[in-house]
Amino acid sequence: MEIRSRSGPPTASDPFAVADAAERVRLLRRLLAEDAMVVLHLPGDEDTAVVSRLLSLDVAAGRIELEFVTDEGRRAAFRDAGRALARATLDGVGLRFELDAARTDVDGRLVASLPRRLARLQRREAYRVTPPVTAQPRLFVPVNGDEPEARILDISATGLAFEWPGPDAAPSVGTRLAGCRLELPATLPIRCALAIRSVEPRPGAPVRLGGELDGLDPAAARAVQVYVNLAQTRARRARARLC
Repeated sequence: MEIRSRSGPPTASDPFAVADAAERVRLLRRLLAEDAMVVLHLPGDEDTAVVSRLLSLDVAAGRIELEFVTDEGRRAAFRDAGRALARATLDGVGLRFELDAARTDVDGRLVASLPRRLARLQRREAYRVTPPVTAQPRLFVPVNGDEPEARILDISATGLAFEWPGPDAAPSVGTRLAGCRLELPATLPIRCALAIRSVEPRPGAPVRLGGELDGLDPAAARAVQVYVNLAQTRARRARARLC
């Protein structure tokens, strides 16, 4: 179950809409305190995505400020629209909110009214993508003092599915697999743990495991989300070319 549109703004009828204003403010303050990544885009046009973060939150003035690009073309597009849609993640749960009365300035900020519409998606709604052939992530897992590479099958901002490497027995559900290394294109290696959530034996093929990324710092979590966003955009453009 999900909100009516992944790209559209939350409405009063959305099953995950946060109706309480104090709860909306609490979630926004957490995004600010944790320096969490926020992806901004124009309504109906996710290809305009800008990777951002909250810079300030003034509840008394009803104003929010976010980091923005200094590219004049993108500033003009958002300025002309006067609004923006935003998505972020807290504790593996997706947030969607709408920014009204949005304007940009030359200092690289987007200023808007405090969001009055915000939806919180369930954890299982994290968008998963199949890694593009030209930008493959790599995962190395600890096995008997070694670090063999495990093939990643899909990845989201909160976890990934992968094939267990080698003949050793795969970990069971509930295992916390510490000491993993995730390598994304054009980023530094990310040291992480994986909390195993599913184990799927497959005849004639390696065991498939589903793992939740555990203990990522804000910078690493942002890097994973950026990779997923870019992979999603590439997949969408590839589908468009085939149509």
